[in-house]
Amino acid sequence: MVTLYNVVSSDGFIARTDGSEDFIPDHMWPKTLEVFKKYGTLVMGRKTYDALQKYDVALLKPFEQLPIKKIVISQELSFKPKVGYAVARTLEEATANPNTLVSSGPTLNTELLKRNMISEILLHVVPVTVGEGIKQFKDGTEPLLSKIKTRLLAI
Repeated sequence: MVTLYNVVSSDGFIARTDGSEDFIPDHMWPKTLEVFKKYGTLVMGRKTYDALQKYDVALLKPFEQLPIKKIVISQELSFKPKVGYAVARTLEEATANPNTLVSSGPTLNTELLKRNMISEILLHVVPVTVGEGIKQFKDGTEPLLSKIKTRLLAI
């Protein structure tokens, strides 16, 4: 079982339609890093990894210095992440550590939900309305929140 973590807009989007996260203020990043530090392993999907690599160096460097294992799930055999990241080909391989946090997009989030692998959902809600964009789970898929502990984190 894993903990799922996402930053979401007040209307439930994790990114704009183009994948950008410009509505998430930079001053939230240290709080996000504090969440990450509580886990031994952080798992992300390939698109999340790619988005992260576009962050300003002042934001990316503290993340990459975290003393946690960082795993990218990718089916692409030629994918080679930067030093400091490991690659997993399956969810089982990526989530083998019992102290695993997943911070990713709807494809990986939905697969974890379908396999009943989520024990808790942590959400940082940004008080901004995006209007349209990418949701935490694929369309038509919503967690049965009565079965999954959900915590909203203060900004």
